[in-house]
Amino acid sequence: MTNLQEDFRSELKSKEKLTVAEYAALYKKHTELAIEAELNNGASEHQAKAMGNYYTVAVLSNFIASENLLARILALHESSDEE
Repeated sequence: MTNLQEDFRSELKSKEKLTVAEYAALYKKHTELAIEAELNNGASEHQAKAMGNYYTVAVLSNFIASENLLARILALHESSDEE
């Protein structure tokens, strides 16, 4: 998972200032990659989702200094999952 986390961190660093929607899309992309990796490693679907979300939110929360911005990104991500 470290490689996926580093890829996410690198992609975040390589982008200029992003909008909330762009951060949410990037977060979604890397969450899906992390979940897929966990499933490929034998995790159940529930475990894969939990760990995939944990790994990607850890990177995002360390990268985004503003709690308000982080909350908006996560809220947008969650609302897009419900659709």
